[in-house]
Amino acid sequence: MMRSIPLPFVDQLTVKAEWLDPNGHMNVAFYLRAVDDGSNAFFDDIGLGWGYTETGVGSVFVTGCNLDFHRELFIDNKLRVTTWLIDWSPKLLHTYSELFNHEENYVAATCETLYMHIAFATRRSAEMPLTAQTRLAEIHAAHLQRAPSVTLNRPLKIRR
Repeated sequence: MMRSIPLPFVDQLTVKAEWLDPNGHMNVAFYLRAVDDGSNAFFDDIGLGWGYTETGVGSVFVTGCNLDFHRELFIDNKLRVTTWLIDWSPKLLHTYSELFNHEENYVAATCETLYMHIAFATRRSAEMPLTAQTRLAEIHAAHLQRAPSVTLNRPLKIRR
C-alpha cells in the first residue's frame, strides 16, 4: 500500500538568537540553514535522510541553489518550511522550498536546490537506492499536480 504524500512536505523551526546578525535580523547564511534543516522531513521520507548517511553508504550533496530573500525574519519567529519535488533522475534531485513566517503567514525566502546522490566508497555520483527511486516517482507524480507556480532555473543577472 502506498504511503500518503505530503503536498508539500512541511517542517517547523524557530529563529534562534545565534542566527541574527548585527542588523538585528536573521543572517543570510541561516536562511539557507533553515531551508536545509526544513528539508529533513522530505529526505527522511525517501530514505535518504541523516540515518541513511550514517550507514556509510552514501548521501545527497547540494550542487547548486538559488536562494531569494523576500522579507526579514527576527528572533523567535516561528518558521514553516515547505519542500516540493520538482524533478529527479536516478542520481539527481531538484527541489523548491519556501520559508514562511508562520505566525504572519508571509514568504520570507524561496530556494531552488539541485542535489546529487554520492556513494561514499567512490566519493562520486551514483544512482540512489531503488527504494528511494520508487518513492521519488510516487512523490513526483503527486507534486507535479500541486507544486506552486514558480519561475525555476532562472539566471542571476542585473535587469536593464
